[in-house]
Amino acid sequence: MLTGFAHETGNHCGSTSLRDVSDFNEWGLSEPLCFGIGAGLGFSYIEREDSPTRQFVGRSPWLETGFYDHLGITFEERDGQPFDDAWTDIRTHLDAGRPVLLFVDIYYLEYFDSDVHFSPHVVVAVGHEDDTVLLADSEFDDVQRLPLDQLADSLDSDHGFFGPIRNHWLAPTGEEPTRPVANAIHDGIALTTKTMLEPESFSFSDASTSTGTHGLAGMRAFGRDLPDWQALPDATWCTRFAYQNVEKRGTGGGAFRGLFAPFLDEAAERTDLVTAELAAEAHEIASDWSDIGQSLKRAGLADEEDEAKAAYEEAGEQVLAVADREEELYRTLRDRL
Repeated sequence: MLTGFAHETGNHCGSTSLRDVSDFNEWGLSEPLCFGIGAGLGFSYIEREDSPTRQFVGRSPWLETGFYDHLGITFEERDGQPFDDAWTDIRTHLDAGRPVLLFVDIYYLEYFDSDVHFSPHVVVAVGHEDDTVLLADSEFDDVQRLPLDQLADSLDSDHGFFGPIRNHWLAPTGEEPTRPVANAIHDGIALTTKTMLEPESFSFSDASTSTGTHGLAGMRAFGRDLPDWQALPDATWCTRFAYQNVEKRGTGGGAFRGLFAPFLDEAAERTDLVTAELAAEAHEIASDWSDIGQSLKRAGLADEEDEAKAAYEEAGEQVLAVADREEELYRTLRDRL
């Protein structure tokens, strides 16, 4: 195991992993700062052939790379290698004393004991012994030992939110940030606002079996569709999964808005870009999303059709309202850049 590596659980897998790497390298960055610097906030509404046929995710696909880019930390990233080649490179980084981020499907992690595919889940490889890899996972206090055959399975999955994962890993090669944290905060906010306001500017590598609508457009598509979810053949599972993607599954609460708001708190202390009032508005938005989660929960648990119908309609109205509120926040932030 890497000498001096310490791990604690956190709110979200990606930002917790980045915070662990930051702590290991003594960069002094909290989990919310890691999330915001990496422009982790996003929104994608996805229609799929497989169940759940409707789902969404409240984070962007570039949190981890954005973090290193905005801090000016060099890194090596690979995606699509054969497993043996990927493991050779991962092990080389570990032997050189560098932690490695791995993008995995929890379904294949024995210690997770999940019967649901969910990826990418981000963990940190922190060592290897014999035929096992040592992993720091945001959901567990202790470092986990995973046999290499399970690692191989977990790194290769068709079930990613943004498309299949194929032995995707990322390792920092730079030892220190080369850009000031204030500059990295600026770039993180700039990318976040563009992600939400201009999603057409980006490529979101969706799987061939799904179509996605992103940013505020995706949020509004989600809100408009919610009243019709009751008629879906897998409505119960879609609704349960949607609630989990608001309040559970490593979102930090409020569909990741519960991580973005404390990031803005810290940004307000470090830069003139963010005011306390804007940070307070972000906290209110996170609270609105938690209310949406409760409406989804009521819809999924309702015994009567009329009760479910009312809950779906309420959730849809809430999503459309919070989309307007988010748009105003992002436009205000962009105008201050």
